[in-house]
Amino acid sequence: MENVGPGGPAHVGPFEVVGVLGQGGMGRVLLGAGPDGRLVAVKQVLAHFADDEGFRARFRREVAASRKVSGAYTAAVIDADPDAPTPWLASVFVGGPSLADVVRADGVLDGAVVHRLAAGLASALAEIHRAGLIHRDLKPDNVLLAEDGVRVIDLGIARATEGESEGDTGLTRTGWVIGSPSFMSPEQAESKPLTPASDVFSLGSVLVMAVTGSSPFAGTSTLQTLYDVVHSTPDLGAVPAGLRGIVERCLAKDPAERPTPAQLLELLGPVAPAGRQWPPAVYRMLAEQRADIDRLLGGGPDGEVEPTGPEPVYLPEPVAVPASVPVPEGGPVAPTPTRDAPVPVPSHPGPSTRSPWRGPRRIVALAAAGVLLVAGTGVALYVRDRVTAPVAYTAVPSCQVARRELQPQLLLSTTDTRSETAAGVKSSCSASGGTAASPTALVRWDLSLGGNADTNAVTQKARFQSEAAGQREAPRLGFGTEAYWGSGGADWTCVLAVREGNLSVWVGLRAKPYTKGACETKAKEVARGALKASPRR
Repeated sequence: MENVGPGGPAHVGPFEVVGVLGQGGMGRVLLGAGPDGRLVAVKQVLAHFADDEGFRARFRREVAASRKVSGAYTAAVIDADPDAPTPWLASVFVGGPSLADVVRADGVLDGAVVHRLAAGLASALAEIHRAGLIHRDLKPDNVLLAEDGVRVIDLGIARATEGESEGDTGLTRTGWVIGSPSFMSPEQAESKPLTPASDVFSLGSVLVMAVTGSSPFAGTSTLQTLYDVVHSTPDLGAVPAGLRGIVERCLAKDPAERPTPAQLLELLGPVAPAGRQWPPAVYRMLAEQRADIDRLLGGGPDGEVEPTGPEPVYLPEPVAVPASVPVPEGGPVAPTPTRDAPVPVPSHPGPSTRSPWRGPRRIVALAAAGVLLVAGTGVALYVRDRVTAPVAYTAVPSCQVARRELQPQLLLSTTDTRSETAAGVKSSCSASGGTAASPTALVRWDLSLGGNADTNAVTQKARFQSEAAGQREAPRLGFGTEAYWGSGGADWTCVLAVREGNLSVWVGLRAKPYTKGACETKAKEVARGALKASPRR
């Protein structure tokens, strides 16, 4: 997400342009603000396409087709102008990282989360197909993990499946293979006529990627990938047993053998409701996205927020970031949030002639919702509401419990080294190994108890930051409150310490040979698992 730049448009239709969300081969997507303050994503095609009347006809059909789909599982179209000098389409802006970004940043999803993802994608396809459309490009980049569930975006190459004859100008042309090879169906790879079953095949490939990190058909070249999509049987050994049979049916080469989205929902069964549906990394990335939006809405050329009057107000569960933190060149970067002291937020913005989207009044409104905002210093501040109160851990796991959570990353012993007092618990577990796949390890837990959640978190924070002095910060892990990379010395290849609320975990790993990058990747997996294994309320 970035500024438009001096040569970019100030408005597209009725929407004020705030920034650039992305750009592809057919155009770019802008972040806009409507007259009512609503954020929108505006797809604007490149100029040379605008001169092609055939493209305009296809774009006009795209707009009409996209309007048929409910916004419950997609980004609803709210306005468009296919006849503008540069055609554009505006849809509701959906906050949240893509599945592809989450897996790249935080690793693969666990079975329960993938089950929720599968149900969301099946529901989205049911709605898209109900409108008479085929998505044609269902892939991890087009799946958003929003706060309220899955959203499927970019129906840009979908087309109405009804009423199209061979001579009609559709959204595709004969001989073109449109889509992403790793997530295509066999019939799509061979340029055959498509049915909604094509999207179901893509859904199966997306689920495999969510649990393995890559498409089941990813090859060394595009041609190899397309060949594998059409002819190869993928290895689904890493897919959880409860989902493997469903994924196998989705990936049937014969479209007639694949389940419909409605049948998929029956096979998956009910999904338990949850206030927080996704792993912590999703909410961290969503907060960073909101911080970027706050920066773009700030008003100055670099996104600074105008200074305001001196009177502060305090929002629920806020946190402080020192104002002395330097702002990196190129704009503010959200630091690892802390949760212990109040942040003054201006309540009475001074007069301004700027758009309401470019001043501090909008920033305060976003802060009240519990998001990242950018203060006048350019430092990102994280403000939490009562729904996302600090986590309070109640115990540390036994080595036997931790072993179940951390397999296959580590083969922990089942013997605890533990000390307990009224003020807390300290425990450790070790693992012997020595290989990169199963390294020698020590995992320690340090839990503060004896007070309320806030008091215990403050106590643990002071202890953690004392140990972190002089160490290398580990930002944006996707979990935890703060973290650092420790000095392993001669004993450990890498050391990672992470605090979340009133609990800290320390992970030391050793193996030969063991690259620093591989060790740190494994350490993050182990630390995440060590926190997950710990009981909390």
